[in-house]
Amino acid sequence: MKFHLGKRNTPRHLHSHQPSGNVSQVVALVDERYLKWLAAQHASAPLQLQRHNLQPVLVDLLRQSTPDAHLLRAYVFSDQQVLDLCDDVVVRSVPQHSIDGGLGLVRSLGLELNQLAQHGGAGLVLILSDDERLIPYIDEAQWRGLKVALVSDEGSLDMPKLMNEDPSWARLLLQADRRLALGASAWEALTVPGAVLQASRSAASQQPAQPSERDGETAEGYFSNALPSDDWLEQVRQVIQSWWSEETPDARLDLQEEMQNSQGVPPETDRHLLLRVRRELARTLSFQEKKAMRELIRATVLAPAQELPVES
Repeated sequence: MKFHLGKRNTPRHLHSHQPSGNVSQVVALVDERYLKWLAAQHASAPLQLQRHNLQPVLVDLLRQSTPDAHLLRAYVFSDQQVLDLCDDVVVRSVPQHSIDGGLGLVRSLGLELNQLAQHGGAGLVLILSDDERLIPYIDEAQWRGLKVALVSDEGSLDMPKLMNEDPSWARLLLQADRRLALGASAWEALTVPGAVLQASRSAASQQPAQPSERDGETAEGYFSNALPSDDWLEQVRQVIQSWWSEETPDARLDLQEEMQNSQGVPPETDRHLLLRVRRELARTLSFQEKKAMRELIRATVLAPAQELPVES
């Protein structure tokens, strides 16, 4: 690893004589798997990502937060074949997640970030990803004078909650210079076929708005501390058991070995089951429900392993 997160004798601001570029020039680096997973949490039907709306959504996000900024282009890192022709969107092909666990995506996105930092392609980079392995690349780019903003949804910005439920994602968000959240109109544009983005006013022209009753109910449910009911647990347990019965023996063994050596759930498994459970319930899950779901996953996966004799 050529990037160092340890001691650095010279403060970052002393390197400001080598800025990456005018901060008004912005480039977006998009982990498409992350974008799809996050968008699925806000979709009311099976997700069909509207890639043609990605650029307008990011432009509108910048208009709200940095009115003078100009989005040059977005680089989308995808492990799927993408044939959509979208202006100012460049697709970078990466290996499928099932092959390398996303390492190829991390390296490709990290290399693009460092190229921008070294050659002055932009002064601000928007990153859409939750992969903690990007931290060394972000740190190196920041050291070279590049500003980095991480894009997520509003629910992920409750840091105490997120640190408890998904500490690796929280650590990544803490590394950024800024954190930007996509709102309801953006998710509608990204998930609903034929939807047209309702552009927001710039931050400078906006007046403080009262949250809608629906927004309040959504936030209250999302951050609720209420424990899931027995009926909820049984419904989710059935979804998990159905998934587990579909896995091949080799896949089961791999997951058992991985979870025996960790305390959480592998990100790929976590995302897949979050989506299945969300579709079953027809709504997003609260933090407490996500925690309970992950406990059920671990109980299901590790139950056979726990019955095996322990080798001396």
